[in-house]
Amino acid sequence: MSTTCIGCGSEIAAERADLGYTYCTAPACQAAYRRGPTVTAVAVNKSGDAFRVAEPDEIAARAAAGEFATKNTGLGTVPETVPHVPAPRRPRATRPTRQARPSWTPAQEKIVRLYAEMGLSPRQIVERARQNTPRLAVTEALAVRILSSPRR
Repeated sequence: MSTTCIGCGSEIAAERADLGYTYCTAPACQAAYRRGPTVTAVAVNKSGDAFRVAEPDEIAARAAAGEFATKNTGLGTVPETVPHVPAPRRPRATRPTRQARPSWTPAQEKIVRLYAEMGLSPRQIVERARQNTPRLAVTEALAVRILSSPRR
């Protein structure tokens, strides 16, 4: 099968005509009629894009079918114009400020901080406090809370 080039009229090779080309390999005809594949970047997420290599018509058809749309929104490739209506502002509820009181006594705080300054761990503080001041009932959780709080 022999065909002529649509650009210059010269004969196209049989292999080329069988593949569906209608123009020859002359540089002028290539520049005028060649349509190469299009590389399209499709946004996947914040960290990267997926690249698709296809003919422009195929990319347009796939985009119109919603293949490249965000999957979790149901939106297509055509942006929808929705008027922006600001939400009404609600006044903040004001709470009365009150000083939070610690759940320990000044004596408990004094003994825990004293033993902590001696370099004892919370577990060691509890053991020493049970031996020397059992009436204060210092627990390991209480010692950690006292040491984690600012001094009063």
